[in-house]
Amino acid sequence: MEVLEAESADEWESVVSGFFVPLRCDGFEASFRARMEHTVVDERLSISRVTECGLIAEHSGALRRRADTDDLHISLQLSSRGTVTQGGRSAAIVPGSVILYATNRPYRLDYSWPDQRHLILQLSRGSLDVPPGMLEAALARLALPQGRRAVAARNLFSYVEALPSADEAAHVTRDLARTMVRASLGEGAAVPRTSGGLRHAVQEHLRANAHDPAIDMDQVARRHLVSRRRLYQAFEQAGMSPASFLRAERLAMASRMLADPAERRTVEQIAYASGFDDPTTFTRAFRRGFGMTPRDWRARS
Repeated sequence: MEVLEAESADEWESVVSGFFVPLRCDGFEASFRARMEHTVVDERLSISRVTECGLIAEHSGALRRRADTDDLHISLQLSSRGTVTQGGRSAAIVPGSVILYATNRPYRLDYSWPDQRHLILQLSRGSLDVPPGMLEAALARLALPQGRRAVAARNLFSYVEALPSADEAAHVTRDLARTMVRASLGEGAAVPRTSGGLRHAVQEHLRANAHDPAIDMDQVARRHLVSRRRLYQAFEQAGMSPASFLRAERLAMASRMLADPAERRTVEQIAYASGFDDPTTFTRAFRRGFGMTPRDWRARS
C-alpha cells in the first residue's frame, strides 16, 4: 500500500492525476488536507481509500484526450455529499451511495462539502466481463440503486475493506463488482461466479442473520441459487464449512454481549439472542470455542 498526502488543491491535483486520470482540482478550504491509501491489486485493478477537504474535481474533454484508459471507477461514499456529473446526467451523492462512472469520458465531481471520504475501485472495463449494453445502462444511472439490490454492493465493499492477500483477491473483487452491476439492473441471478465470491456473499448473509436459530443450509443454498454441494465446496476451499462459520459467528456475537458491562440479559437470554436453540448447547459450544463457560467469560471481562 502506498500512502500519499497533500496540503493544497494543487498538490492534490498532481497526486490524483498521477494515480487516476488527469484532473483539475479546486479546493475550498484554506487549511486544505487530503490523503490517499492506494493499493495495486493487479495491473487492471487498484483500490484507494481517500480522505479530502471540500473540492471540485473535473476531468474535462481536453484532459480526457490526454488519457489512454478504459477504466471504470466504482466508489463507495463513506461520508461524502455532493454530485457526480457525466454525459449530461447528474446524481446526488450521500453517505452510502455507490457511484459508477467511466474515466474515458469527461466527468465532474462536486465534493464541495467538507470531510469527504470515499473508497474507490479503479478497474479495467474489459476485465469486468459485463455485456456492453448492460454496462452502458449502469453507467447511465451513475448512482446505483439502494434498498434490496444494495446487498451485492455491500458484499463487494465488505470484501474490499478486508481485502485478503490471497491470490484470488483480484479475481473475486472483479466477480463481486460484476455481480453488483448485474444486480443494480435486476438482470440475471446476480450470484457470484467464483467460489471465493460465493463464499463471501454467503458469509455476509450468515453474519447478518446469525441471530436466527432457524437458518438452514439448504435454504441458504437456494437463496444463493446453488446446490448444497456447490455451497459446501466453496467453503471447503477455505478449510471450513458453512455450519462451522455460522457457529463461530454466533459465538463471537455471544462473547461480545457477555463482555459488554451494559448488557443486562442473562446467559440464557444471550444464548437465544445469538442464535442457539438452547442454553445447554450454547454452553457446550462456548466451552469448546473459548475454553471456559459463558459465565466464567462474563466474570473475567
